Amino acid sequence: MDVAVAVLVATVVNVFVLLAFRRRYDDDLFRFVALTYCGTLVLRYLLAFYLWLHHTEPGFSLAFWGDSQTYDGFGAVLAESWSHGGALDSWQTTIEGKVNRGFIYFVAVIYYVFGRNVLLVQFLNGIIGALTPVVIFEIGLILYDRGVARTAMLLTSFFPQMIFWSAALYKDPAVMLCIALSILAVYRLREKFTLTWLVLYLIAVAALVWLRFYIFYAVAVATAVGILVHHRRGLIFGVASQLTLVTAVLLLFLYTPVGREIMAQSHFFDIQLLGYSRLDLSRAGSGFGADADVSTFRGILSFLPVGMTYLLFAPFPWSVQGLRQLLALPDVLLWYALVPALLRGVVAAYRRLRQTMPILVFTTALTLAYGAFLGNVGTAYRQRTQIMMFYFLFVADGLRRRPTSADAHPATKALAPQPSVPTVG
Repeated sequence: MDVAVAVLVATVVNVFVLLAFRRRYDDDLFRFVALTYCGTLVLRYLLAFYLWLHHTEPGFSLAFWGDSQTYDGFGAVLAESWSHGGALDSWQTTIEGKVNRGFIYFVAVIYYVFGRNVLLVQFLNGIIGALTPVVIFEIGLILYDRGVARTAMLLTSFFPQMIFWSAALYKDPAVMLCIALSILAVYRLREKFTLTWLVLYLIAVAALVWLRFYIFYAVAVATAVGILVHHRRGLIFGVASQLTLVTAVLLLFLYTPVGREIMAQSHFFDIQLLGYSRLDLSRAGSGFGADADVSTFRGILSFLPVGMTYLLFAPFPWSVQGLRQLLALPDVLLWYALVPALLRGVVAAYRRLRQTMPILVFTTALTLAYGAFLGNVGTAYRQRTQIMMFYFLFVADGLRRRPTSADAHPATKALAPQPSVPTVG
């Protein structure tokens, strides 16, 4: 019965998604977007079904189910309390309840409506994960052209690291979608300030506060810089747009639970608390830098190169340990192969700083933060997806700019036959 309900609900949602694609894109783009979306969705659903079949096995659950068990348990308890007319809040006093309540509420709502159906949450999570490449595609159309946008969407859709987290009960797909939507909204608001995109932006950043609150700050900085640096309708309209956006965000803080949540989570920015958290991660099985001191600014600067290297490139092939890292190895090697294209794309992006500023600011801020305070290879591998989806835009542009044989051998080009120039006279 759970399988039938999951398939039925997911099918209905996907029909509406495809109808939305049909209305938005021309025939050529619709064909590409729809096929890519369905292709990545099939992969996510196949993996989700496999995980669902085995998630109750202790060894398998420990290796691959991870946080899914926490979200499933908390969500089920909360939904059960709602069904009896109660409002259980004791779970909010736990660490998971304090930092993960957004996704716990998401799971609880689904369980309350449809019953405790783990596979349904997995399928809906798959839809969320499959929508993120579509948003990256939209950003690609704004910043580049159809070719780069298509390549970026394909990479975001089918890169193994992007698929796994949306096949179980992880909050990463929702976090990534909210990040991508907020950045897309910034670009749309730069083009034309509309109420629709303003509301969508506020919903996305508000959701981030409950999903992974610290990312909200990176998005907020990217938003401020992006709106300030460039606006197509001139200085006066740009200032008016900024004032409107700032006013809307302030109202969101002052008169909604979002502001209270931000204040409640602000104590997590204490540098000593962050240092303790990083130390706990570094002492785990795949930890690194356990002796690093990040309690001072000088200590953070000294450790940052090491932390950023692990964030961007771990797990390293020469230090693979255990089945999970072994399964991630092909993924990592493919990422290494794309690094030259990434570097070319980043250099080109810096040459178009006014256009690419929001993405560069966000990815730089998050890379620095994670590089300083992550101390675990598994966590670094997982969090990397939040910046990789934007890096894929640079990779796609870099692939287009890769050197040709003529570029590598300019002498050959010089010796090539030249067309004759007719003489006059």
